[in-house]
Amino acid sequence: MKESIVATIVFADLMSSTEMAKNLTLQEYDEMIVNLQSTMYEVVSHHLSSYGYVGKGLDSYWSIAGDELRIFLYSGAVHFDARNALLLSTKIKLAWLASGFNERVLEEGRLVSRIGAGINCGKVIKDTREWRARMGERQPNIEGYAINVTKRIESVSREGNVYQIMVGDSLYRRCQESNAINVVFSKPRSLVFKGLGQKIPVYELVSFVNFEILPSMPAFLQNNLLDKMEYAVSQPNPEPWIFITLLRHHASLIASGRHEYLESHAIELAQQALEVLEYKTVIYNMLGWFCTYGQRVRNLELALHYFDQSLSLEPGNEAALLHKARILDMMGQMDRARHTYEEILSQNQDHPEARRKVVQYRVGQG
Repeated sequence: MKESIVATIVFADLMSSTEMAKNLTLQEYDEMIVNLQSTMYEVVSHHLSSYGYVGKGLDSYWSIAGDELRIFLYSGAVHFDARNALLLSTKIKLAWLASGFNERVLEEGRLVSRIGAGINCGKVIKDTREWRARMGERQPNIEGYAINVTKRIESVSREGNVYQIMVGDSLYRRCQESNAINVVFSKPRSLVFKGLGQKIPVYELVSFVNFEILPSMPAFLQNNLLDKMEYAVSQPNPEPWIFITLLRHHASLIASGRHEYLESHAIELAQQALEVLEYKTVIYNMLGWFCTYGQRVRNLELALHYFDQSLSLEPGNEAALLHKARILDMMGQMDRARHTYEEILSQNQDHPEARRKVVQYRVGQG
């Protein structure tokens, strides 16, 4: 049955695969592609099943050809699909980093091959073609202009310098609409793509609160995953997004109250990340969080310093403002805390904590 649907589309492929094909033997290249395809299959099939997708073309469809992965999510809940597209893209990159192929590459001191991704939302036509049915295949054909746009967006992922996950304006707007997607993107770049004839805004993912990334990986891929990530960031030219994902995981463990021993290491890791990341706001926020909520490294004055560093780079950063207000409240500096909460409300009038605290301060003064 032919129908028009809104799909969240993901394209992901191996960067510089043509270059690698020149430098590898046919057998080595085939081994790499087999490992890549197997990794993509395990991550995508496990994730979609774990997050409630039925599959079989009903609410999602995906395929792998060569070094390219295509995913279509159309559950009917666009914000849910958008968040899953971001999760999937990050998990695929992480799984490939930890793959057997890249493990050998790292041990030999060579640069690992990287995966870039492009994500966007748009209307497409879903239909099971007659020729496909005659072949005994039930998977749908999905066609539309949005697919071409997403592929072009993916093509510029090589130019990214944090996650190398690029999104189009439609996906960006969906993320801004949902409080369930805690994500930050770079400033837009307006690009003209060949064949499209118009400028397309493209954003890079630069921060993603993704505490469930590691725990939701397939069990066998979790083996030694943290060790592999720690090793990867100790090598020359580490990928910036690995620092962020690793630090998010450490923060979730520390927040549980049972992993205080990680606090000093997390701070050292964050200090190392400052030397690598161009988008430093997320790292200053993490350093501030560790110094605020850590047991062994708690230092509210230093935490304030880190959040002020974050705000000097991005004055309206809500996370930094929120934690700064909480610290000032803990320190008994109520006037400064109220002013900071009011600053949050000036850009987000519906922020529940800021509204509640401002009312409390005013009642207290009365």
